[in-house]
Amino acid sequence: MDYKDFHDGLLSLSLVIFLFSMTFMVGSISLKPLIGLEQDELILIIILCVINFLFCAYYLVEILRLEKIFKLEDKHVFKFGKRLGIVSACYIPHFILIISLFFRNLHNLEILMVILIFFMEALLLGLVFKEVYDLVFLEESERKMELELNRKRYMERES
Repeated sequence: MDYKDFHDGLLSLSLVIFLFSMTFMVGSISLKPLIGLEQDELILIIILCVINFLFCAYYLVEILRLEKIFKLEDKHVFKFGKRLGIVSACYIPHFILIISLFFRNLHNLEILMVILIFFMEALLLGLVFKEVYDLVFLEESERKMELELNRKRYMERES
């Protein structure tokens, strides 16, 4: 995957998920009496949103370090891909818990927010796992060729 596409995609998706999670949490808390939200459902929503905040913060930190990592040797880029894959694999149970919200008796407004967050998280996981595949599981010669192409295209031009 192209370096710039990955950078921009990860940045925008993590920020959108952060904003949607913040809206979902604040809306659930403030509208609790109006939409008939149970206490255990509210606690689950708050926990899921806080977990989203943590993962979004992690992805934002990785975005800030992304250019430095891609300028380094290939072994550092490979380690970055493995680290990103492991953390994203830990994000999958959270994704499944978001899916479980569809089966709860939530208000239509809550279901709409769950749909939006689910869609954005699916896009984020797809983007990250595609990049992890390109950095870790792709044949070494193809990986080196793609990294050199990205370095020539984006890194050398900026210097």
